[in-house]
Amino acid sequence: MLFYLIGIKGSALSALAKILSSQGHIVKGVDVEEDFYTLNEHYPIKIENFSNMKLSKSYFYIIGNAYVNHSVTKYIQNMKYHFAYYPMFLTWFFKDKKWISIAGTSGKTTTTKMIATMIPQATALIGDGSYQVGKEDCFMLESCEYKNTFLNYHPYISLILNINYDHIDFFKTREEYEASFIQFMQQSKICVINGDEIAYRDEHILTFGRNENNDVIFSYDSGKVTILRKTFDLPIKGIKYAYDFVGAYLVAKLLNVKDFQIQYRMKQFKMPKRRFECTQCGSQWVISDYAHHPEEIQTIYEALVEQYPHKKKICIFEPHTLTRLKYFVEDYKTILKQFDECYLYPLFSSARETHNIVLEQELYRNLGYPIYSSLVQKQLSHKKDIVLCFLGAGVIDRAFTAYKNNYLRDEE
Repeated sequence: MLFYLIGIKGSALSALAKILSSQGHIVKGVDVEEDFYTLNEHYPIKIENFSNMKLSKSYFYIIGNAYVNHSVTKYIQNMKYHFAYYPMFLTWFFKDKKWISIAGTSGKTTTTKMIATMIPQATALIGDGSYQVGKEDCFMLESCEYKNTFLNYHPYISLILNINYDHIDFFKTREEYEASFIQFMQQSKICVINGDEIAYRDEHILTFGRNENNDVIFSYDSGKVTILRKTFDLPIKGIKYAYDFVGAYLVAKLLNVKDFQIQYRMKQFKMPKRRFECTQCGSQWVISDYAHHPEEIQTIYEALVEQYPHKKKICIFEPHTLTRLKYFVEDYKTILKQFDECYLYPLFSSARETHNIVLEQELYRNLGYPIYSSLVQKQLSHKKDIVLCFLGAGVIDRAFTAYKNNYLRDEE
Protein backbone atom coordinates (compact mmCIF):
# COMPACT_ATOMS: atom_id res chain seq x y z
CA MET A 1 0.00 0.00 0.00
CA LEU A 2 0.91 3.68 -0.27
CA PHE A 3 0.78 5.51 3.07
CA TYR A 4 1.12 9.21 3.82
CA LEU A 5 1.56 10.19 7.49
CA ILE A 6 0.53 13.65 8.75
CA GLY A 7 2.90 14.51 11.60
CA ILE A 8 5.47 11.87 10.66
CA LYS A 9 8.20 13.22 12.96
CA GLY A 10 6.19 12.57 16.11
CA SER A 11 7.43 9.73 18.32
CA ALA A 12 4.50 7.41 17.55
CA LEU A 13 4.12 8.14 13.83
CA SER A 14 7.86 8.00 13.14
CA ALA A 15 7.97 4.50 14.63
CA LEU A 16 4.84 3.48 12.71
CA ALA A 17 6.36 4.81 9.48
CA LYS A 18 9.43 2.62 10.01
CA ILE A 19 7.28 -0.44 10.69
CA LEU A 20 5.25 0.12 7.50
CA SER A 21 8.37 0.78 5.43
CA SER A 22 10.13 -2.34 6.76
CA GLN A 23 7.08 -4.39 5.72
CA GLY A 24 7.48 -3.25 2.12
CA HIS A 25 4.90 -0.48 1.96
CA ILE A 26 5.60 2.85 0.25
CA VAL A 27 5.64 5.53 2.92
CA LYS A 28 5.80 9.33 2.78
CA GLY A 29 4.90 12.00 5.27
CA VAL A 30 4.74 15.66 6.21
CA ASP A 31 5.75 17.64 9.28
CA VAL A 32 7.40 20.87 10.39
CA GLU A 33 10.91 21.57 9.13
CA GLU A 34 12.77 21.40 12.46
CA ASP A 35 14.73 18.28 13.36
CA PHE A 36 13.35 15.80 15.88
CA TYR A 37 15.36 13.27 17.87
CA THR A 38 12.95 10.56 16.71
CA LEU A 39 14.56 10.69 13.24
CA ASN A 40 18.23 10.37 14.15
CA GLU A 41 18.52 7.06 12.33
CA HIS A 42 18.39 6.81 8.56
CA TYR A 43 15.46 5.16 6.87
CA PRO A 44 14.17 5.47 3.26
CA ILE A 45 11.11 7.63 3.80
CA LYS A 46 10.55 10.95 2.06
CA ILE A 47 9.45 13.73 4.40
CA GLU A 48 7.86 16.88 3.00
CA ASN A 49 7.14 20.11 4.81
CA PHE A 50 3.81 21.89 4.77
CA SER A 51 4.89 24.31 2.03
CA ASN A 52 5.79 21.66 -0.56
CA MET A 53 3.33 18.80 -0.01
CA LYS A 54 2.23 16.70 -2.94
CA LEU A 55 -1.06 15.12 -1.89
CA SER A 56 -3.08 12.81 -4.10
CA LYS A 57 -5.93 10.32 -3.86
CA SER A 58 -3.53 7.41 -4.41
CA TYR A 59 -2.35 7.52 -0.80
CA PHE A 60 -3.99 6.29 2.37
CA TYR A 61 -3.53 9.07 4.92
CA ILE A 62 -2.76 8.48 8.60
CA ILE A 63 -3.48 11.52 10.78
CA GLY A 64 -1.32 12.02 13.87
CA ASN A 65 -3.02 12.99 17.14
CA ALA A 66 -1.51 16.49 17.04
CA TYR A 67 -2.98 17.17 13.57
CA VAL A 68 -6.61 16.15 13.99
CA ASN A 69 -7.80 19.75 13.54
CA HIS A 70 -5.07 20.88 11.14
CA SER A 71 -5.94 22.51 7.81
CA VAL A 72 -4.24 19.66 5.94
CA THR A 73 -6.55 17.16 7.64
CA LYS A 74 -9.56 19.25 6.68
CA TYR A 75 -8.32 19.35 3.07
CA ILE A 76 -7.96 15.54 3.03
CA GLN A 77 -11.49 15.22 4.38
CA ASN A 78 -12.91 17.68 1.85
CA MET A 79 -11.19 15.88 -1.01
CA LYS A 80 -12.68 12.61 0.24
CA TYR A 81 -9.29 10.91 0.30
CA HIS A 82 -9.05 7.67 2.24
CA PHE A 83 -7.72 8.35 5.73
CA ALA A 84 -7.76 7.20 9.36
CA TYR A 85 -6.74 8.82 12.61
CA TYR A 86 -3.68 7.20 14.20
CA PRO A 87 -5.43 5.10 16.89
CA MET A 88 -8.10 3.90 14.48
CA PHE A 89 -5.44 2.91 11.97
CA LEU A 90 -3.56 0.86 14.56
CA THR A 91 -6.77 -0.88 15.58
CA TRP A 92 -7.47 -1.82 11.96
CA PHE A 93 -3.94 -2.61 10.75
CA PHE A 94 -2.97 -4.77 13.74
CA LYS A 95 -6.44 -6.27 14.32
CA ASP A 96 -5.15 -9.84 13.98
CA LYS A 97 -2.39 -9.35 16.58
CA LYS A 98 -2.45 -10.02 20.31
CA TRP A 99 -2.22 -6.49 21.75
CA ILE A 100 0.10 -5.63 24.64
CA SER A 101 -0.47 -2.05 25.85
CA ILE A 102 1.88 -0.23 28.22
CA ALA A 103 0.28 2.71 30.02
CA GLY A 104 1.00 5.05 32.91
CA THR A 105 2.04 8.62 33.52
CA SER A 106 5.74 7.78 33.22
CA GLY A 107 8.07 4.94 32.32
CA LYS A 108 6.17 3.78 29.23
CA THR A 109 8.98 4.07 26.69
CA THR A 110 11.63 2.34 28.81
CA THR A 111 9.23 -0.45 29.78
CA THR A 112 7.99 -0.99 26.22
CA LYS A 113 11.58 -1.38 25.09
CA MET A 114 12.24 -3.81 27.94
CA ILE A 115 9.33 -6.02 26.85
CA ALA A 116 10.39 -5.77 23.21
CA THR A 117 13.88 -6.90 24.24
CA MET A 118 12.43 -9.84 26.20
CA ILE A 119 10.18 -10.81 23.24
CA PRO A 120 12.24 -10.10 20.08
CA GLN A 121 9.74 -11.97 17.89
CA ALA A 122 7.01 -9.40 18.64
CA THR A 123 6.22 -6.22 16.71
CA ALA A 124 6.70 -3.12 18.84
CA LEU A 125 6.00 0.58 18.42
CA ILE A 126 8.28 2.41 20.87
CA GLY A 127 7.90 6.01 22.02
CA ASP A 128 11.41 7.20 21.17
CA GLY A 129 10.70 6.68 17.47
CA SER A 130 12.25 3.20 17.38
CA TYR A 131 10.47 0.00 16.42
CA GLN A 132 10.69 -3.76 16.13
CA VAL A 133 9.08 -6.08 13.60
CA GLY A 134 8.73 -9.77 14.43
CA LYS A 135 6.92 -12.86 13.22
CA GLU A 136 5.09 -13.55 16.49
CA ASP A 137 1.42 -12.57 16.75
CA CYS A 138 2.08 -9.95 19.47
CA PHE A 139 1.85 -6.20 18.89
CA MET A 140 3.00 -3.96 21.71
CA LEU A 141 2.74 -0.22 21.99
CA GLU A 142 2.74 2.65 24.42
CA SER A 143 -0.85 3.61 25.08
CA CYS A 144 -1.01 7.29 25.95
CA GLU A 145 -3.80 8.65 28.11
CA TYR A 146 -3.75 12.17 26.62
CA LYS A 147 -7.18 12.99 25.17
CA ASN A 148 -8.16 9.44 26.16
CA THR A 149 -6.32 8.00 23.17
CA PHE A 150 -5.78 4.69 24.96
CA LEU A 151 -9.54 4.18 25.29
CA ASN A 152 -9.55 3.30 21.59
CA TYR A 153 -7.77 0.06 22.47
CA HIS A 154 -8.94 -3.22 24.02
CA PRO A 155 -5.67 -5.05 24.70
CA TYR A 156 -5.12 -8.69 25.53
CA ILE A 157 -2.66 -7.57 28.23
CA SER A 158 -2.30 -4.07 29.60
CA LEU A 159 0.45 -2.96 31.97
CA ILE A 160 -0.22 0.10 34.16
CA LEU A 161 2.99 1.45 35.69
CA ASN A 162 1.63 4.38 37.72
CA ILE A 163 -1.12 6.99 37.75
CA ASN A 164 0.23 10.44 38.63
CA TYR A 165 -2.10 13.27 37.61
CA ASP A 166 -0.99 14.95 34.38
CA HIS A 167 -2.21 16.61 31.15
CA ILE A 168 -3.97 19.35 33.08
CA ASP A 169 -5.16 21.01 29.86
CA PHE A 170 -7.38 18.00 29.09
CA PHE A 171 -8.16 16.26 32.39
CA LYS A 172 -9.68 18.98 34.56
CA THR A 173 -9.51 16.99 37.81
CA ARG A 174 -7.38 14.24 39.30
CA GLU A 175 -10.51 12.09 39.62
CA GLU A 176 -11.23 12.44 35.90
CA TYR A 177 -7.68 11.39 35.10
CA GLU A 178 -7.83 8.30 37.32
CA ALA A 179 -11.28 7.35 35.98
CA SER A 180 -9.86 7.11 32.46
CA PHE A 181 -7.20 4.67 33.63
CA ILE A 182 -9.82 2.56 35.41
CA GLN A 183 -11.88 2.42 32.24
CA PHE A 184 -8.77 1.36 30.30
CA MET A 185 -8.11 -1.41 32.83
CA GLN A 186 -11.69 -2.61 32.42
CA GLN A 187 -11.20 -2.77 28.65
CA SER A 188 -8.23 -5.13 29.04
CA LYS A 189 -8.54 -8.91 29.16
CA ILE A 190 -5.61 -9.16 31.60
CA CYS A 191 -4.28 -6.15 33.48
CA VAL A 192 -0.92 -6.04 35.29
CA ILE A 193 -0.59 -3.09 37.68
CA ASN A 194 1.81 -1.58 40.18
CA GLY A 195 -0.18 -2.46 43.28
CA ASP A 196 2.00 -0.29 45.53
CA GLU A 197 0.71 2.84 43.79
CA ILE A 198 -2.65 1.84 42.29
CA ALA A 199 -5.55 0.87 44.56
CA TYR A 200 -7.96 -0.46 41.92
CA ARG A 201 -8.62 -4.21 42.04
CA ASP A 202 -10.68 -6.63 39.94
CA GLU A 203 -10.67 -10.33 39.11
CA HIS A 204 -8.69 -9.84 35.88
CA ILE A 205 -5.99 -7.75 37.57
CA LEU A 206 -2.54 -9.03 38.63
CA THR A 207 -0.73 -6.76 41.09
CA PHE A 208 2.99 -6.48 41.75
CA GLY A 209 5.11 -4.54 44.20
CA ARG A 210 7.22 -4.74 47.34
CA ASN A 211 4.18 -4.63 49.60
CA GLU A 212 3.13 -8.09 50.83
CA ASN A 213 -0.49 -7.47 49.83
CA ASN A 214 0.39 -7.81 46.13
CA ASP A 215 -0.05 -10.96 44.05
CA VAL A 216 3.63 -10.93 43.08
CA ILE A 217 6.23 -9.52 45.48
CA PHE A 218 9.75 -8.46 44.54
CA SER A 219 12.75 -7.06 46.39
CA TYR A 220 15.32 -4.56 45.18
CA ASP A 221 18.92 -4.02 46.22
CA SER A 222 21.47 -1.86 44.42
CA GLY A 223 20.50 -2.59 40.83
CA LYS A 224 19.30 -6.15 41.43
CA VAL A 225 15.69 -7.37 41.44
CA THR A 226 14.68 -10.64 43.05
CA ILE A 227 11.29 -12.00 41.96
CA LEU A 228 9.83 -15.51 42.04
CA ARG A 229 13.11 -16.81 43.51
CA LYS A 230 15.14 -15.44 40.56
CA THR A 231 17.55 -12.49 40.68
CA PHE A 232 18.07 -10.17 37.71
CA ASP A 233 20.58 -7.39 37.10
CA LEU A 234 18.95 -4.15 35.95
CA PRO A 235 20.44 -2.12 33.10
CA ILE A 236 20.18 0.98 35.31
CA LYS A 237 20.01 1.49 39.05
CA GLY A 238 16.92 3.03 40.65
CA ILE A 239 13.82 1.72 42.39
CA LYS A 240 11.45 3.16 39.77
CA TYR A 241 13.33 1.30 37.03
CA ALA A 242 12.96 -1.83 39.16
CA TYR A 243 9.17 -1.40 39.05
CA ASP A 244 9.35 -0.93 35.28
CA PHE A 245 11.40 -4.12 34.93
CA VAL A 246 9.07 -6.18 37.13
CA GLY A 247 6.04 -5.05 35.11
CA ALA A 248 7.82 -5.98 31.88
CA TYR A 249 8.93 -9.31 33.39
CA LEU A 250 5.38 -10.30 34.35
CA VAL A 251 4.06 -9.46 30.86
CA ALA A 252 6.80 -11.61 29.35
CA LYS A 253 5.98 -14.47 31.75
CA LEU A 254 2.29 -14.27 30.81
CA LEU A 255 3.43 -14.76 27.21
CA ASN A 256 5.45 -17.86 28.20
CA VAL A 257 8.95 -16.37 27.99
CA LYS A 258 11.39 -18.36 30.15
CA ASP A 259 13.54 -16.84 32.91
CA PHE A 260 16.81 -17.82 31.22
CA GLN A 261 15.64 -16.10 28.02
CA ILE A 262 14.79 -12.92 29.93
CA GLN A 263 18.13 -12.99 31.74
CA TYR A 264 20.07 -13.41 28.50
CA ARG A 265 18.08 -10.93 26.42
CA MET A 266 18.20 -8.17 29.05
CA LYS A 267 21.99 -8.21 28.77
CA GLN A 268 21.47 -6.78 25.27
CA PHE A 269 19.04 -4.10 26.47
CA LYS A 270 19.84 -0.48 25.66
CA MET A 271 17.94 2.46 27.10
CA PRO A 272 15.69 4.31 24.63
CA LYS A 273 16.82 7.60 23.17
CA ARG A 274 16.65 10.48 25.65
CA ARG A 275 16.06 8.14 28.57
CA PHE A 276 18.99 8.44 30.98
CA GLU A 277 21.27 8.91 27.96
CA CYS A 278 24.77 9.23 29.45
CA THR A 279 28.00 10.59 27.99
CA GLN A 280 31.29 10.97 29.83
CA CYS A 281 33.08 14.28 29.27
CA GLY A 282 36.35 14.15 31.19
CA SER A 283 35.44 13.79 34.87
CA GLN A 284 31.84 14.80 34.15
CA TRP A 285 28.85 12.58 33.42
CA VAL A 286 26.39 14.41 31.15
CA ILE A 287 22.85 13.01 30.98
CA SER A 288 19.85 13.72 28.75
CA ASP A 289 16.40 12.57 29.79
CA TYR A 290 12.83 13.20 28.64
CA ALA A 291 11.67 13.72 32.26
CA HIS A 292 9.22 16.63 32.55
CA HIS A 293 6.63 15.61 35.16
CA PRO A 294 7.68 16.21 38.80
CA GLU A 295 7.54 12.48 39.58
CA GLU A 296 9.83 11.75 36.62
CA ILE A 297 12.39 14.30 37.77
CA GLN A 298 12.28 12.73 41.24
CA THR A 299 12.97 9.34 39.63
CA ILE A 300 16.01 10.75 37.86
CA TYR A 301 17.33 12.36 41.03
CA GLU A 302 16.97 9.13 43.03
CA ALA A 303 18.77 7.18 40.30
CA LEU A 304 21.60 9.74 40.34
CA VAL A 305 21.97 9.42 44.10
CA GLU A 306 22.24 5.65 43.79
CA GLN A 307 24.59 5.63 40.80
CA TYR A 308 26.73 8.68 41.60
CA PRO A 309 26.50 9.07 45.39
CA HIS A 310 29.60 11.24 45.79
CA LYS A 311 29.26 13.53 42.78
CA LYS A 312 27.74 17.00 42.71
CA LYS A 313 24.43 16.91 40.84
CA ILE A 314 23.40 19.79 38.55
CA CYS A 315 20.13 20.10 36.62
CA ILE A 316 19.15 22.12 33.55
CA PHE A 317 15.36 21.85 33.35
CA GLU A 318 13.08 22.69 30.43
CA PRO A 319 9.42 22.97 31.55
CA HIS A 320 6.92 21.42 29.13
CA THR A 321 3.59 23.23 28.63
CA LEU A 322 2.43 26.22 30.62
CA THR A 323 -0.55 24.42 32.15
CA ARG A 324 1.67 21.71 33.65
CA LEU A 325 4.19 24.24 34.98
CA LYS A 326 1.45 26.36 36.56
CA TYR A 327 -0.27 23.42 38.26
CA PHE A 328 2.90 21.76 39.56
CA VAL A 329 5.09 24.82 40.20
CA GLU A 330 5.38 24.12 43.94
CA ASP A 331 6.19 20.45 43.29
CA TYR A 332 8.91 21.49 40.85
CA LYS A 333 10.36 23.87 43.44
CA THR A 334 10.51 21.13 46.06
CA ILE A 335 12.09 18.54 43.76
CA LEU A 336 14.59 20.84 42.03
CA LYS A 337 15.89 22.00 45.42
CA GLN A 338 17.43 18.57 45.89
CA PHE A 339 20.01 19.28 43.17
CA ASP A 340 23.21 21.08 44.12
CA GLU A 341 22.58 23.58 41.32
CA CYS A 342 19.68 24.19 38.95
CA TYR A 343 19.20 26.29 35.81
CA LEU A 344 16.08 26.84 33.70
CA TYR A 345 15.79 26.43 29.96
CA PRO A 346 13.09 28.32 28.01
CA LEU A 347 9.67 26.71 28.35
CA PHE A 348 8.64 24.36 25.56
CA SER A 349 5.12 25.41 24.70
CA SER A 350 2.56 23.36 22.83
CA ALA A 351 0.10 23.87 20.01
CA ARG A 352 -2.54 22.65 22.45
CA GLU A 353 -2.38 25.87 24.52
CA THR A 354 -2.07 29.66 24.10
CA HIS A 355 1.36 30.89 25.08
CA ASN A 356 1.23 33.50 27.86
CA ILE A 357 4.67 35.07 28.20
CA VAL A 358 3.64 37.15 31.22
CA LEU A 359 2.50 34.06 33.14
CA GLU A 360 5.60 32.15 32.05
CA GLN A 361 7.87 34.88 33.43
CA GLU A 362 5.90 34.97 36.67
CA LEU A 363 6.25 31.20 37.11
CA TYR A 364 9.97 31.34 36.36
CA ARG A 365 10.40 34.02 39.03
CA ASN A 366 8.51 31.77 41.44
CA LEU A 367 10.88 28.88 40.71
CA GLY A 368 13.73 31.26 41.42
CA TYR A 369 16.54 29.68 39.38
CA PRO A 370 18.84 31.41 36.88
CA ILE A 371 18.42 30.92 33.13
CA TYR A 372 20.77 28.55 31.34
CA SER A 373 22.97 30.52 28.94
CA SER A 374 26.19 30.26 26.97
CA LEU A 375 28.01 31.80 29.94
CA VAL A 376 26.55 29.18 32.30
CA GLN A 377 27.49 26.49 29.81
CA LYS A 378 31.11 27.69 29.79
CA GLN A 379 31.23 27.85 33.59
CA LEU A 380 29.84 24.36 33.96
CA SER A 381 32.32 22.94 31.46
CA HIS A 382 35.18 23.84 33.84
CA LYS A 383 33.72 21.98 36.81
CA LYS A 384 35.22 18.66 37.86
CA ASP A 385 33.59 15.44 39.00
CA ILE A 386 29.94 16.43 38.47
CA VAL A 387 26.80 14.91 37.01
CA LEU A 388 25.02 17.33 34.70
CA CYS A 389 21.42 16.55 33.68
CA PHE A 390 19.47 18.07 30.80
CA LEU A 391 15.82 17.29 31.57
CA GLY A 392 12.69 18.05 29.53
CA ALA A 393 10.34 16.82 26.82
CA GLY A 394 10.95 19.59 24.28
CA VAL A 395 14.19 20.62 22.58
CA ILE A 396 16.51 20.44 25.60
CA ASP A 397 18.39 17.65 23.81
CA ARG A 398 19.84 20.36 21.55
CA ALA A 399 21.44 21.99 24.58
CA PHE A 400 22.69 18.56 25.67
CA THR A 401 24.27 17.96 22.26
CA ALA A 402 25.76 21.47 22.11
CA TYR A 403 27.27 21.06 25.57
CA LYS A 404 28.90 17.75 24.65
CA ASN A 405 30.24 19.09 21.36
CA ASN A 406 31.62 22.26 22.94
CA TYR A 407 33.22 20.28 25.74
CA LEU A 408 34.91 17.89 23.34
CA ARG A 409 36.03 20.74 21.09
CA ASP A 410 37.59 22.57 24.05
CA GLU A 411 39.43 19.39 25.03
CA GLU A 412 41.12 19.13 21.61
